[in-house]
Amino acid sequence: MAKNTSFTIFAAIHLGSEQVSVQIVEYKDIDEFKIIDQASRQVALGEEAFKTGRISFAAVNEICELLKGYRRMFAEYGVRDYRLIATTAVREAENRNYILDQIKVKTGLVVEIVDMPQEIFYKYVSIFKSIQDHGLADHQEGILFVDISSGGLGITIYKAGAIRYQQNIHIGILRIKESFDKAQRESLYFQQALAEYIYSSIEPVKQELARYSIKYLVLSGTETRLLLSMLGCQPGGKLAFVGLTEFYRLYEKVRVLNLPQIMKTFNLSEPKAEMVLPTIILYKQILGLTDVVDIVIPADQFIDGISIMHIAEKTQAKWFGLIDKQILSLACAIGEKYQYDPCHAAAVESHALCLFDRMARIHGLGKRERLMIQVACILHDIGKFVSLRQHYHYSYQLIKSSDIMGFSEVEKAIIANVARYHSKGTPVSGDPMFAELTTEQRVTVAKLAAIVRLADAIDRTHCQKAAGLDVALKGEEMLITVTAKADMSLEEWTFLDKVGFFESVFGIRAILSRETRS
Repeated sequence: MAKNTSFTIFAAIHLGSEQVSVQIVEYKDIDEFKIIDQASRQVALGEEAFKTGRISFAAVNEICELLKGYRRMFAEYGVRDYRLIATTAVREAENRNYILDQIKVKTGLVVEIVDMPQEIFYKYVSIFKSIQDHGLADHQEGILFVDISSGGLGITIYKAGAIRYQQNIHIGILRIKESFDKAQRESLYFQQALAEYIYSSIEPVKQELARYSIKYLVLSGTETRLLLSMLGCQPGGKLAFVGLTEFYRLYEKVRVLNLPQIMKTFNLSEPKAEMVLPTIILYKQILGLTDVVDIVIPADQFIDGISIMHIAEKTQAKWFGLIDKQILSLACAIGEKYQYDPCHAAAVESHALCLFDRMARIHGLGKRERLMIQVACILHDIGKFVSLRQHYHYSYQLIKSSDIMGFSEVEKAIIANVARYHSKGTPVSGDPMFAELTTEQRVTVAKLAAIVRLADAIDRTHCQKAAGLDVALKGEEMLITVTAKADMSLEEWTFLDKVGFFESVFGIRAILSRETRS
């Protein structure tokens, strides 16, 4: 097959809980790409993994044969660049390492596993672009993004260019179904028990959602197509709109039906019909937590997010800067939750970025680490919400336990460790918080923490005395010149106290010099 040489070809494969999908795209940039082929096959990995904690090798062999077929598609289209990403079922399988090894041995393909925050983030990026392209992101009222996968639920509130709230819950549709055995699902009391089970799981987010006026509820996940089918909506276009009246009419219809009646009424197989009640009740419970005006169902799936993320990274798309800003806005929202000092956090962030950018040839880190140091600066003091005396320890704990969309658990651990060591202490392998990281990750923590430590010292009084910062590297010295109106004696003394760790990490001497502005 002839290919258009002005475009780059990329293949995305999603190894999901209920299906394995492939998407082949050609692209120039984030705004000029198209899907040239795609395919999917139903699998039952999630049901098996949630029941037994493992995935059988019979299922793995089936997947390998399917992936070999996808590799033949690669050859047909001349694909050289691909990403094969596994989500919930493989992620939670006890034998996942053996599964990844067998896939590599039998197909030659390397599998990446993403955790829940990353999974939700990939879908969010693709969905947000569709929402933005249709002008829905411009409204002043909030947008509630609810992503429901087989094993998880992600809730994100977006308003006026910022993410105000994000929470992930282990309560996906398939996981809900597998929480009840067949006899329980056939009980007359099942619907009431199911509703109470779902409500008890999502009720903790009710108070947060009540703070916002929500115009659009954006639903994503595999079961959204089931909802559209039951409503009699034909798929087509990037966005589908469902009225609240339509949804509640469907709910009233479904809630009085048993499983055989659902199968007959909606012409569904038994496995699909078993997903109907958990899906409809979960959607209704979400609607009950907020005053939504319209329901929006995008066509985007996780695999679209894989392609969008890849294209954005490869083309260094400026559009992705909007997503980075949203991640930083979420960090600030977390800071507000723990009553942080926004002015001090902003000052430390500004100083740290100045140092980071000027030290590029010394630290050897990239854009990803730059974003991580920004988040660490924003959140470095949130532990004071718990304890002033050991705030650095509690900053670590709060960051580790927070959902920060866009970062993997490992990246979040790096950010938490940077906050842990932003003021004092030397990262050592004996510290269990630090020991969980690889050698390379520990070095990254040390580099970022050393920079944040100096940035924090320059605003030791939390009074933002430094009006300007200039950094000059000369041989084995780094001269930091601060322009200030007020006396900075405390900052200078603190800097001298903190500079030793920096010098031990980078092997250069840091000197703070003050220029007094008249």
